Amino acid sequence: MTYWYRRLSLGVCAAALAVTQASAQVVLNPGDMRELAGQAALQGQSGLAFDLSGALIGRDDSDLNAHLIRSRAARDLGRNDDALFHARRAWALSGDEQEKYAAALAMAQALSSSGRRTAAQLWLRRAIQIAPNDALKDRAATDFKYVRRQNPWANALRFSVSPSSNINNGSRNETSELFGLPFEFALEGQARALSGVEVSTGLSTRYRVVDSDRKRTDLLFGLSHRTYVLSEDAKDIAPDANGSDFATSSVFVGLQENYTLPSGKAQLGWDARLGRTWYGGDPLLNYNRIGANYRRAAGNRSLFSLSISREGQDGQGTRDDATIWSAQFGYGMALGNGDQLSVSTSFVDSQSDADYLDYTQRAVSARYSLAKPIGPAQLEFGLTLSDKRHERSSLTTDGRDERMVAATITAVLPDMDFYGFVPTITFNAERTKANIDLYETENFGLQLGVRSAF
Repeated sequence: MTYWYRRLSLGVCAAALAVTQASAQVVLNPGDMRELAGQAALQGQSGLAFDLSGALIGRDDSDLNAHLIRSRAARDLGRNDDALFHARRAWALSGDEQEKYAAALAMAQALSSSGRRTAAQLWLRRAIQIAPNDALKDRAATDFKYVRRQNPWANALRFSVSPSSNINNGSRNETSELFGLPFEFALEGQARALSGVEVSTGLSTRYRVVDSDRKRTDLLFGLSHRTYVLSEDAKDIAPDANGSDFATSSVFVGLQENYTLPSGKAQLGWDARLGRTWYGGDPLLNYNRIGANYRRAAGNRSLFSLSISREGQDGQGTRDDATIWSAQFGYGMALGNGDQLSVSTSFVDSQSDADYLDYTQRAVSARYSLAKPIGPAQLEFGLTLSDKRHERSSLTTDGRDERMVAATITAVLPDMDFYGFVPTITFNAERTKANIDLYETENFGLQLGVRSAF
């Protein structure tokens, strides 16, 4: 068993130290010297540990434990370059899972002490992947969470593949009554629902400028892209369409601040963003958004939140401008059995000279997550109901009304953990009923994605 896991009693260590101090003629064999160096590192005698491990390495540069001890001692002495050097050497010498785990932890600790916390998080994910048992895996995950809290940078990558029966939000009907005329018009091409596969990617980054007990200030950046591959049926319905015709891309920069109120149970925050969106490869709109939020703990197991925002959209090309106000109230709680329940309600008021952008919308949502897995999966359930009203419509004299219901079931597969990431499978079902057949939609889909396990 390597040094990393071996422990001698303090009495044995004290005796060993006393021997070395009492007689300079006592000669330690490599095993005793290695034990003494390890105990010196554990007891904070970093200089002694550094010197003893150096002597061991001078004798045998392939001494894995000596490199681990010297990396630890160098880090405690503030000699971060030496700590990294010996951690890398230990990784190169490691053979079995236990040795690789110890070397990966040493690399993460040396990198974190050097201020390279993002790289340290990658090495901790590697340690999690190769951990010989669950206890060591949990230890590396705990270290990961600690380093993540200390890291001013936070990066999130997103990727998903989603087969869908309606990638373009087209009508589920083949005909529609329009303009109040007593006959129906045939819906063709892109006006109808087209099936296919959505491929979505995204990156978001946060850099924490200020981090104190009462205030946090973050710089934000994000980009995303979503494109589609049409099915053969969709190509028959709309032979001139390509999946990239419905692709959307977006980019934004932002600033956010959060303040912890004196009670310690509530937070008040605000954020501002500037962004741009493309549709089908062409600029769609530029936007600016500013919002405020309030969160408060209600007891030990629940939290409620309130947010409000204003977004100004500057339409590009033929798209009109719009001003969108939105508000949301949410409440979440952990139940006694560990399950989690959250509910929210929202209101949106979009104002524009264009009737398709001038509307009000109300929605209620609920989510329920099971604490205990069912078979290999941890399940999450979601339900959303919404009502949308356009006072004006170019197609009828009665405006436009839509009522939507959407349901999701997400299965998280923790046993398929890979470097701290787990796969997810989400089943989506959504249906919209409207007073205009053109806007009646239906969508069934399956989304395959990944998320961090911690």
